[in-house]
Amino acid sequence: MRSFRRLLRLPVLLVMAIAFAVLLTSVGMAIAPHSKEALFAVERERIDVALNLSPGAQRTEVYGSDGNGIGILRYDIDRELVKISQVPEEVLATLLAVEDNKFWLHNGVDIRAISRAMIQNITSGGITQGGSTITQQIVKLRIVGNESSFSRKIREAVLAARLEEEFTKQEILEFYLNEIYFGNGAYGLQAAAETYFGKDVGELDVGDAAFLAGLIRSPGIYDGFDDTEVVGKRRSMSLQSAEDAGIIDAEARKRFEQRGLPDRNRSPQRTDETLRRDYFLDEVTEALLKHPALGETYQERFAQVYNGGLRVWTTFDATLQRQMEEAVREVLPEGTGDFEVAMASVDPSSGAVRAFIGGPEFAEFQFNLATQGRRQPGSSFKTYVLAAAVEKAGLFPFDTISGKGPCTFPNPPNVDYEVDNFNENDGVVGTVQFAVLKSSNCGFVRLGLRTGLENVVEVANRLLGRDAENSFRPYLSLSLGAQEVTPLEQAVAYAAIANDGLRMEPYYISKIEDASGSVLYQHVPRGRRAIKSTTAAWVTEALEQNVIAGTGRRARLESGQPSAGKTGTSQDFSDAWYVGFTPHLSTSIWMGHPEEKVSMTDIQGRDGTGGWIPARVWAAYMTRVLQDQEVLSFGQPPPPQRNSQLLYLSDEMCAVDIQLDQDRGAMQFDLPCSMVEVDLNSGSFVAHPEANCRITELSNVGVHRDQYLNCGLVPGRDPVTTTTVPSEEKENGT
Repeated sequence: MRSFRRLLRLPVLLVMAIAFAVLLTSVGMAIAPHSKEALFAVERERIDVALNLSPGAQRTEVYGSDGNGIGILRYDIDRELVKISQVPEEVLATLLAVEDNKFWLHNGVDIRAISRAMIQNITSGGITQGGSTITQQIVKLRIVGNESSFSRKIREAVLAARLEEEFTKQEILEFYLNEIYFGNGAYGLQAAAETYFGKDVGELDVGDAAFLAGLIRSPGIYDGFDDTEVVGKRRSMSLQSAEDAGIIDAEARKRFEQRGLPDRNRSPQRTDETLRRDYFLDEVTEALLKHPALGETYQERFAQVYNGGLRVWTTFDATLQRQMEEAVREVLPEGTGDFEVAMASVDPSSGAVRAFIGGPEFAEFQFNLATQGRRQPGSSFKTYVLAAAVEKAGLFPFDTISGKGPCTFPNPPNVDYEVDNFNENDGVVGTVQFAVLKSSNCGFVRLGLRTGLENVVEVANRLLGRDAENSFRPYLSLSLGAQEVTPLEQAVAYAAIANDGLRMEPYYISKIEDASGSVLYQHVPRGRRAIKSTTAAWVTEALEQNVIAGTGRRARLESGQPSAGKTGTSQDFSDAWYVGFTPHLSTSIWMGHPEEKVSMTDIQGRDGTGGWIPARVWAAYMTRVLQDQEVLSFGQPPPPQRNSQLLYLSDEMCAVDIQLDQDRGAMQFDLPCSMVEVDLNSGSFVAHPEANCRITELSNVGVHRDQYLNCGLVPGRDPVTTTTVPSEEKENGT
C-alpha cells in the first residue's frame, strides 16, 4: 500500500520539479541581461546606502492658553505622527491583511509573493504586478523610487532585508503608517482618519481601514470624492481580505459594504471654525517665521513652521475672544454698518496678548486692524503727554493750567497753530486733572509745550515701544494725537501704566516643541521700565478720575471694580477710541472705517466719539471678563512735596477781566501769566495784587496817553482802550 502511494506521488513531484526549474530558468533569463548591474547594486546597497526611518514633513499644531487647538499650519503635506499603540488592533490587522499578510513572518521580502508577481510579469511581457512587502514599499518611497525595472526590484529587495536587520518590525510598521499617502493631501493614518471620516485614529474601525487600504496603491483615485465605483470595489476587496484573515465574519463584511463612502473632506481644518485661519493665528504664524529658535534663515524657519511637526503654545484666550465679540454685539446689535471695531487685550504683568478683534471676517479682509491699522488716537494720546509732564518736567495733575480756547501758538516757519476745544467750548482755567476730565485741547497743547515736546516724544516712544526709525515727531499737534498708532500699541502702552510703569514686551508664543517633544523655546517675560512707578501712580489716579467723572464715565464698571482710561476722537469723528485698564487687563478699542477716513456723524443717533461707542463696548467687555474676579484697587501716588503751581509758557499772555463798575461792565486786559492768579471757582484768571495794567487815557489837551496803573486801581479810572503789554516790558515787572 505504501509503495503504491509513493508511485502515485511521483508524477506530482515530477510536475513540481519541472515547474520549479522553469521558474528558475525564467527568472534567470529575466535577470541575466541585468546581472552585472544587479550584482553591483547588491554590493553597493549592502554597504553604502544609509537607511533611516526619520519622519517626513509634518504639520504644525497651534494651541491656545487653555491647551485647546486653535490652528494647523502646513504647506502641501498634512501629517501628524501617531504611535502604533494608538491604532486599534483590528485596524492594523486589516491593513496588513490587504497590504502584507506575512509582515510578521518575512525578513523584508515575501518570496512567494515575488514569485507570483514574477510569473505574471514574465507572461505579460512587462512589470504589471509588484508583490512588494511593506518593508519594500518603504524602500521604494525613501530610496529607489518608481522605476519599472528588475534592477530596481533587486535593489529594493536587498535594502528591505537590510532595513529588517537594522529596525524592529514595530518601528517599520509605525513608520509606514505615518509615511504612506492616502490622497487629498493626507499623509499618514491620522491625517487620513481626519480627512475622510473626521475621526481620531483611535476611533477607526475595520470598515474605515478597508476603505483606506484600498487607496494605498492609487491614492489619487479619490481626490475628487467622486469615483465611488472603483473605490467601492477596492473597499469590498479589502473587506474580503479581512474576512479571509478571520478579522471579521461575513455578516460584518456585508454591513461594512453597505456603509456610505466619504463624500467630502472632513478634516478639522475645514470643519472646525476654531482651527480656521484667523487674525490671531496669522499673527502667531508671522511671529514663528521670524523666530530665531527655528533657524537662522527664512527658508529654515519656513520649513520648520510648515513641515517640521512643531507644537506651539500661545497666549490666546478663547474665552476673552468670545467675550469681546459678545460685547460688540451687545452695544451694536444692529451691526457696525460701514464701520468696524478693532480691539486688543494685553496682560499688564506679562505682556501676553490675550485676544483681539482684527476686523471683518479674515477670509474677506486679511488686514489686521488691531496690529496693522494705524489711526490717529485723538485725545487718548493725552495720557502720554500727562505721563511725560510728571516724569520729565516734575509736574502734577493738581497743578493748574489754562484750558481756555480758542488758542493760538507760534509754529515757525509755518503758520501759527490754531486750536479749538471740543465743540468749540470756551474752556476754563483749572487743574491738569480737570483738563483730563474735560479732555481740553488747549490745556494739553499748553501742557505739552510746558513739558517739552521732545520729552513727550521720548516718553511716548518708551511706552508704545517705538524705535528711532518709527519715532513720533515733536510737532505741536502731537499732544492732540495727530500721529498714528495701532490698537495693540495703545493696549501695551496703557498696560505699562497699569504695571507700575514697567513695560512688558508683548508676545504671542509661550512655548515651542519639536516633533519629538523637545522644547525649542520657552518664553520668559521681558520688561523695561518706561516710566517711574510714581509717575504711573499719578497718571493712573488721573485716568481713574476720568472714568468716575470725565469723558470716560460710560466705561465705569457697575461691580465697583476701579478702572482707568481715556477716550479719544480724531478730527471730523473719523476715529473713535477708548483705552482703559484694571489691574487685571489692559484693553484698547477703536472704531472707524477700515479703509479710509469717514466721519461717524450718526452712530445710534449721535456723533461717533470715543466716549459714546468704544467706552460702552469696553464696559460691556470688562464686565464679562471680571465677572468672577476679585475686586482689586490701584496703588495710590505718594504725598506731593509741593503745592499746586500755575503752568504757563515763558512768553504766554493770560487774559483777565476787570470789572469797571455796574454801568460800564468788565474790560479785558492781557497780562504776563506770571502776573496773574487763578480763581478756581470761576475758572478764570485774576490779576496779581502787584500787577500793572496798561491803559490809554485822553488828556486835557486832547492827546491819548498810555500809562501803567496797578490793576486794582483800574475800576476807579475811565480808560479809553487797553493793549497787550509788550514782552520786553515784562522784565520791568509790568
